Amino acid sequence: REREIRMEKQEFLELFEAATKAAKSAARGDGKSSSPAVSRCVEAMVRLKEAPESLACELVVDRKYPQIGKSHGLFTEHKNPRIQSEGKILYSLWLRFLYATGRKHSSRPRDRTVVKKEKKLVEEEMVSRTTGDSNRDKVREILHKSLSKVANEVVVGMKEGVVSCDSWSVAASVESAMFEKLGSFEGTQKIKYRSILFNMGNSSNPDLRRKVLLGEISGERLVTMEKEEMASNKIQLEVQKIKEKARDKEENRVKSMILFQSDTIADGSRILSEHRVRVSVLRAKQGKDKLISG
Repeated sequence: REREIRMEKQEFLELFEAATKAAKSAARGDGKSSSPAVSRCVEAMVRLKEAPESLACELVVDRKYPQIGKSHGLFTEHKNPRIQSEGKILYSLWLRFLYATGRKHSSRPRDRTVVKKEKKLVEEEMVSRTTGDSNRDKVREILHKSLSKVANEVVVGMKEGVVSCDSWSVAASVESAMFEKLGSFEGTQKIKYRSILFNMGNSSNPDLRRKVLLGEISGERLVTMEKEEMASNKIQLEVQKIKEKARDKEENRVKSMILFQSDTIADGSRILSEHRVRVSVLRAKQGKDKLISG
């Protein structure tokens, strides 16, 4: 087991070093979200979030690895929005781990260095909740409020998975994706923003916010969804029924037109045949009259 723990530590540190190097490389480049350095950094941070809670707590506060604390600003203040967002989420997650394990399960006297570091992380986490843009911060608050409803909406068997999710971190991640894809909350983009926020908070649409909170629908996917896709299951079924009804109506209309055209062609053929018969009879009669008069 000790060998496994050492391997986990080594993997954790390697991932953190990879994320740090990639972040520095992205900072020296153009900072585009599509650059390989940005992708490597984000991928490494996503994997770091999957580290065991106890391991993350141990390494974050361990003075043997000061680079973890020193690199905080490199991620959370990075010029690239993807790296910045993932960095804030990662450090917020570690902060939650620290308080969940350090204060509730530790029987040892609190190390002053640890307490000081936790206090610093609290202050930094509070700062990370704001972007400096009042519109962006408001969007995050609305998303967080909507995601916080999920715990009271799911069935008993799903509560454990939901409770373990950090609704604030998810809200920040979704808002960052919205900002990156749509830009600021103004102009024509207001319509898309409002559509997402409405559907996320709609009391009759719990499935959407649950899927977003649990990661079944990512922020990037949410931004590209049409309003019909975001709607509740009930609304989607109603829309489907309306579409099917309209399709059936159109099919019946086309069939009626085909039948009408067929009947019209048949009537035309019948009238033409009758006309030809009358012409033949008339010509025959005219020929007979000429013979008699001759």
